[in-house]
Amino acid sequence: MKQIISYAGKMLAIIAIAVVSNTAQAQSKDSAKTKTSIVTFTATDMGCATDCKMVETALYRKKGVKSVKIDGETITVTYYPAKVKPEDLQAVIENTGSCEDPNAKVHKVKIKTN
Repeated sequence: MKQIISYAGKMLAIIAIAVVSNTAQAQSKDSAKTKTSIVTFTATDMGCATDCKMVETALYRKKGVKSVKIDGETITVTYYPAKVKPEDLQAVIENTGSCEDPNAKVHKVKIKTN
């Protein structure tokens, strides 16, 4: 009987160690996923609400974008650097058309430095 209790205690200890180890690994993976960065762009020809909405929609469709804020010609994007680069976001903005011509590449974009 003592052997069974001793064996059960060892098994519980092994299971507990495995659970703690897996939890720690999952938390480190989650923290890598949740690290975000912010980049601000200036873009030309953002004259109407439709242009802003088109750019906003195009950015949200890009994997790795968490949030987009557009204020006039200033576009601020919060993104996951493990999934997307600022240059990719810049290309998305540049390749988005306008309300007058959705296929035109009218936006000239620069990364704004602080």
